[in-house]
Amino acid sequence: DKNGYIELKLIGFVKVAGLTTTEARELIKQKAKEFFKDPVVNVRIANFNITVLGDVNRPGAINVPTEKMSIIDAIALSGDLSLTARRDNILLTRIEDNQVKHVRIDLRSSSIFSSPYFYLKQNDKIYVEPNRSKVQSSDNSFVRNLGIISSIVSIASLGLLLRNSTK
Repeated sequence: DKNGYIELKLIGFVKVAGLTTTEARELIKQKAKEFFKDPVVNVRIANFNITVLGDVNRPGAINVPTEKMSIIDAIALSGDLSLTARRDNILLTRIEDNQVKHVRIDLRSSSIFSSPYFYLKQNDKIYVEPNRSKVQSSDNSFVRNLGIISSIVSIASLGLLLRNSTK
């Protein structure tokens, strides 16, 4: 539930917030031993979701089938990075201890594999930034300003030509 508890018959409420699935399994197993001889407990996260946005081929929410998903796996599930995506400035947003953390990740660096952010957690958000050329090509103000400046230069040149031809 929203307070981190699960409710089990006979056992009652068990707080599992902040525990790994292995830790939760062992805690539930210990509590179940009061009622069962050799209890078998399986714990899985049923709704493990992450979101990948930005310059990827299929942005959106991903329902993860396992509880261990790396940032590379998530990008692969989103259709991979587009050709114009920056690989050196991936933004990972994570909520830990009721605080939002923003972490920049460089996929080109081998240190990513030892990073504490390599494996994703529930509700992580990944934003893939486009490179400058894509931003500029999609920026209509750049094209508009270029057209205005070209027009002004053309009019000024035409005015100079007309002025010089009348002399």
